[in-house]
Amino acid sequence: MIKIKRFYKKVTAIALATAMMLTLCACGKDAGDDVDSGKHNATKGNYTANVLTDDVGEVSVEERKPEDEFVAVTADFAINVFKTSVAQDIAEGKNVLISPESISCALTMTANGAKDETLLEMEQVLTGGMDINQYNEYLYTYNNKLTSSEDVEFHMANSIWVMDDEERIKMKEEFLSTCGNYYNADVFMAPFDETTVVDINNWVSDNTNDMIQKLLDEIPYEAVIYLINAIAFEGTWEDEYEDNQVQEDGKFTNYAGVKQNVTMLNSTESLYICDENATGFVKYYEGRDYAFMAILPNDEDGLADYIDNMTGDDYVDMYNNREYCDVIVKMPEFTYEYDTELSEYLKEMGMKLPFAPEANFENMADTETGLLYINRVIHKTFIQVDRKGTKAAAVTSVEMKDACASVDMEMPKEVILDRPFVYAIIDVETGLPVFMGAVNTIE
Repeated sequence: MIKIKRFYKKVTAIALATAMMLTLCACGKDAGDDVDSGKHNATKGNYTANVLTDDVGEVSVEERKPEDEFVAVTADFAINVFKTSVAQDIAEGKNVLISPESISCALTMTANGAKDETLLEMEQVLTGGMDINQYNEYLYTYNNKLTSSEDVEFHMANSIWVMDDEERIKMKEEFLSTCGNYYNADVFMAPFDETTVVDINNWVSDNTNDMIQKLLDEIPYEAVIYLINAIAFEGTWEDEYEDNQVQEDGKFTNYAGVKQNVTMLNSTESLYICDENATGFVKYYEGRDYAFMAILPNDEDGLADYIDNMTGDDYVDMYNNREYCDVIVKMPEFTYEYDTELSEYLKEMGMKLPFAPEANFENMADTETGLLYINRVIHKTFIQVDRKGTKAAAVTSVEMKDACASVDMEMPKEVILDRPFVYAIIDVETGLPVFMGAVNTIE
């Protein structure tokens, strides 16, 4: 059953907001499994939208504890989308950051509306060919685990915003039920005018502790649905830095070979990682449910090549083979924002049909022509790492377009992060990256 929440709770965490903008133009078809629009005025936050209250049916929710197969295919997608999407920016000396968890959740929700070859192609890229229903169960259990930590703030929220015009849009009951049961999605009916722009931006801001204040400038004519997923993370270090561990006059050599003045954090950690091409460390956040993992390529000028050659198997092996020993660590404080458009990269990974007019998303909604496809996938992120801990935020927007729319104990190891490096915020149990980025320069 779709879960309707009557009020909003503003989270205190810096958040990741994944926004999926679906543009549908159904032209008045009545289908037995479509959803009508019973509604009431929402009392959450400062929103004028109505909340859909119909019982749109139940989907049996099964938990499936993450196993090696899930970890392997999820890590493979995470590394592939990371290295594919950031390669050019890394080569140009930019700092990069994506949230594989955000992107995976957004596209998996979308895949639940896909059918036939379109679904198979999305499954191949997202799940390594695993059935989408099985992957829903894994993600449901994994996402519940991510939000269960008592020592860091990790918040997840989902909402679906539907144009309040039954002549234009008829959503499929099973699709909404799946989103409601596996992703706990709230459903809003809205006029899709300037007030809806304000409502959606307020929802995003509320669920990202104001780190992401605006998702939309306007709603295009052809847009009739937005599916929004928000994830919030804020963690403090298990061992916070003392004043004598903070070096204000540290040096960082950036991608161009220029030495920059930075605030360097000095510590001795207990988890060392390495392979033939890199060394690194793992530093716990409070509670040890999450950790920060840094990877320093051996080649001082080899960050781009190292990322280009990364694989999911290599990443999992490096984490699983971590060594317990003293590691002398120096790490700069850093803060930056990043944004990218993922469509071409996802096509390069093999997800081509979902972006073509012949895509089949008929499990999501009925349209006059039956033609519905993804137009853009926009991803924006924020990261702040300092002596207290880490805050991170992101927003992913999957925009879908209808073809009928009128608009187009030995010696201590050392890992000195004084040059470009890769990092991730990880789930300690699986090692999977919730965020993954690289630092080329300190801004």
